[in-house]
Amino acid sequence: MSWTMWGDRLINRLKWPTAFFAALATPLLAWSMLRLLLRVALEPLSLLPFLVGGALFVVLWRRWLGRSRFGRFAITLEHESTHAMFALLTGHRIVGFQATHGNGGEVRFTGSGNWLIVAAPYFFPTAALLLALIAFLLPFPGLPWQGFLLGIALGYHLVSTYRETHKDQTDLQHLGLTFCWLFLPAANLIVIGFLISFAHSGSEGISQWVSDTFAPTAAVISWLKTL
Repeated sequence: MSWTMWGDRLINRLKWPTAFFAALATPLLAWSMLRLLLRVALEPLSLLPFLVGGALFVVLWRRWLGRSRFGRFAITLEHESTHAMFALLTGHRIVGFQATHGNGGEVRFTGSGNWLIVAAPYFFPTAALLLALIAFLLPFPGLPWQGFLLGIALGYHLVSTYRETHKDQTDLQHLGLTFCWLFLPAANLIVIGFLISFAHSGSEGISQWVSDTFAPTAAVISWLKTL
């Protein structure tokens, strides 16, 4: 058995444990998101470029991009690129790639694949996380990618996810709707919380967001130790 086949079997066996763990984590992530939004409400100015970028993309999408060939092609291109990236990350070789503005797209790769490749575009904002990485590596004041461009990228991810998440989507049918409801809310809360906290307060914001996420669990553990 090749390493790729072994990896696919392991990832596929972890599908439902991952889904149930994600479902248990969803309330904690929702709590930390509420805490994050409260911090943003108290100190909104540092997040203003991010919010302007996200709002600008949504307006452009509704007014022009959503009806244009370029907009539909861009959505499909990132969707299929994210499939391809996760195929490569899990040891597969890409043998075919297609993205169009009207008929969707397709990625072909060696091996049987795994659920992570199928689910990736519905929770992993490729462009936004790439910009976050650039902003982390180049944290110079005045550069636009931590705020304005990161907001555009997250707006792009939210629009594309909303557009592609429906009951007739073949990827979601392949994953199973029960799995999607268990896994995708938590997965999206993770990436959105990460990006907003980073755009608002940088690495310190991420540390606070992580701390808020685990705080209820830590409090329960401390209480149990006193019994």
